[in-house]
Amino acid sequence: MLALGVGVPLGILFARAQFPFQGILLAAHLSVFFLSPFLPTLGWFHLFGREGYLGGPASAQILFSELGCVLALTGCFLPAVTALTAIGARGVDASLEEAARIAGGPWRAAAFVVAPSAAPAIVLAGVIVFVLAFSELGTPMFLRVDVYPALVFSRLGGMDFAPGEAAALALPLVALTAALAWFEQRLAGRRAIAALGGGLRARAPLFAFRPWMLGVGLVAASVSIAPIATLLFHGALNGGFAEAPRWIGDAPVNTLLASSLAAALMTAVGVVLGFSLAHGHATGRWLDPVAALAFILPAAILGVGIAFAWNHAATNWLYSSVGILVVAYVARYSVLATRTIAAAMAQLPRSLDDAARTIGAGYLARLWLHLGMAPRSMFGAFALALVFSLRDLETAVLLYPPGGEPLTARIFTLEANGPPGVVSALAGLHVLITFAAASVGWLLLRPRSGA
Repeated sequence: MLALGVGVPLGILFARAQFPFQGILLAAHLSVFFLSPFLPTLGWFHLFGREGYLGGPASAQILFSELGCVLALTGCFLPAVTALTAIGARGVDASLEEAARIAGGPWRAAAFVVAPSAAPAIVLAGVIVFVLAFSELGTPMFLRVDVYPALVFSRLGGMDFAPGEAAALALPLVALTAALAWFEQRLAGRRAIAALGGGLRARAPLFAFRPWMLGVGLVAASVSIAPIATLLFHGALNGGFAEAPRWIGDAPVNTLLASSLAAALMTAVGVVLGFSLAHGHATGRWLDPVAALAFILPAAILGVGIAFAWNHAATNWLYSSVGILVVAYVARYSVLATRTIAAAMAQLPRSLDDAARTIGAGYLARLWLHLGMAPRSMFGAFALALVFSLRDLETAVLLYPPGGEPLTARIFTLEANGPPGVVSALAGLHVLITFAAASVGWLLLRPRSGA
């Protein structure tokens, strides 16, 4: 509720206003969403904890409470609402927006035309925030807040391994997840794909520049950057970066290997299912809800299913290797790659596919035609899948094999007993790896001059 209440107007402001440093401030605001929420929470701890740079007993009491957990997760997931609202707002029909502005002014146009037209994207953003917050384990466990998915996790990740109890505890969550998946398909579904694929149409700003707009942008960027900068500063001040090589092991290699392989597989799956979904084929209509359900399921429940499915003698070669993380990432995040590609292909004229059919082009030829018309959708799908795999903590900490610990799980396990400076340095290293991957994706996807 907080993310929607703040992120929807903020997304409309970034999309339909114009003020200095707008692009830089938006990028800074979005940056925190690329990270596992556990990492910014560590930054807030070093900032507002009992011994933090700006902290004391009062701020620590707020941080280590349900309210502190809600505020920390809101800060991490708010950029998702901002970004999806902005994309949906930029795709609104220009003539409708202009007519509303003439009739009632920019604020009424934003409230009664822009926001309702972007509603499918906003609903999707709300579902994503709920799903990620509901699945989050690192932040509540660190802030000592009891959440139900932690019960399932304790039966799988604790000393007393009890998958049967975990499966029983997961049943209420499965019912809730099924209801949420139905809600997402009912209120967003393919309409969200159309809204997100509407393109960024160039037009005059809806709102004239006011100094407060720059202030709002600065606050939004500062809330996202503050915990990240604190982590880097704490790691450097306490010699963590110098000591990090002794503690890091193969975690970065494991992280990049599993995430890259999973992103490649998700992109391949996304090309096939995205093409089917964009054209309304039965395969896409049936498999998209299944993929959405896997994404909505809390990671602890998905871990139960993967453990039951793969923890056998015949499949131990996969379960005891980094490949199990690849399987888990593909199972959980494939819907992101599928819908990214579907959103791009849904904007291509249907007449192209009809013409190809007329001259006898087969499935592969028509699929290649669509990829040729929207090649950057594959890069976008790969980048999105890679970032989500890099930021994953809940799935990784449940399933990583001996010697295959990814960096997020390494940071999570070291937090309790490792040197604080080293933990901050490893978190800072993960930040740099993730931002490097996101930057490469941005370079590949940025509009070309003259295009």
